[in-house]
Amino acid sequence: MRPLFLSLLLSLFISCEQPKKISEKEVMETFNEFFYSLDNDVDKIRDYLSEDFMIFEVSRKWNTDEFIEFVKGFGKFESKRDFRNIKIDTDLNSAHISLEHTGEFELEKPTPDGSTFLTYEWLESAYLIKENGKLRFKFYFSEQIND
Repeated sequence: MRPLFLSLLLSLFISCEQPKKISEKEVMETFNEFFYSLDNDVDKIRDYLSEDFMIFEVSRKWNTDEFIEFVKGFGKFESKRDFRNIKIDTDLNSAHISLEHTGEFELEKPTPDGSTFLTYEWLESAYLIKENGKLRFKFYFSEQIND
């Protein structure tokens, strides 16, 4: 009787679904969708942000609304982005990604100095969390490394 009870208990334990670690694929899908929204319809980035999201960009801290207004200030633009040296760490409820990011932007309207083509390079890091079953950005750090 005892071996039967132990085998039943073991099979019950094995059959219970164990929590799964967040996959690198899930992190990259969320990351790519975030940047697609950022470049094409900035208001939609809210779908990828936690309720208390914060970004540190151009040497200041921005909340979601402030950051969206900052991006809208550039007007319409075409972008080409390159992400490299991507490092991802995950656990059951969060993920961290660090990378180098190059962006080339063609603006619809020139800047005050007449430029319509801008190129930037950044070092970036982001912390993502599971919120309501979906991976969302909680914090994003971006530091420009070229002029």
